[in-house]
Formats: sequence, structure tokens, C-alpha cells
Amino acid sequence: MRRFSSAGASSNWPRRGDLAHDKQRERVGVVVSLPEDTESHLYHLRPVGGGDEWASTRDDLEPHSDAAEDGLTLAEAVMPPDDGEVVP
Repeated sequence: MRRFSSAGASSNWPRRGDLAHDKQRERVGVVVSLPEDTESHLYHLRPVGGGDEWASTRDDLEPHSDAAEDGLTLAEAVMPPDDGEVVP
């Protein structure tokens, strides 16, 4: 999951993996597919902890305001710091 950073804001938001707030449904989810993936105008989202996917239009989506400004993905945020040790 990619958290929104206002420094990286652009017209190509949202991207797959972005955390978004669906204003119409008052839900937060991770963008799992883009309109070009389904040849439609809909984005597909899934709840952060898993669950049923739903579809939304771009007009109903906004960056999730509680997202961290560090720009890290969830996987990167939970990784221990690299201490230089190589693990086989």
C-alpha cells in the first residue's frame, strides 16, 4: 500500500497500491485496479485489512487524509532497518 504524499501529488493519482478515501461510500481502501485494467471508468478498491472489493469513480476518490507523509509503502514501513547483514 502506498501512502499519499502531497509532495508527489500529480494528475495521475490514484495509482495501484494508493490508499484512497471513497467519499460516496465513506470508506477507505487500497486501489487494486485502475480503469485501464478493466477497460472501464472505475477504480477498484479493497479494505486495508482485506475484505470485499468495491468499485468507485475518480470523482468519488480523494487521498486518505490520515496517510503518512513519509511516502513509504506499508511493506517498507514495517521492514527492520538494513544493518548490512546478508540473510541467505
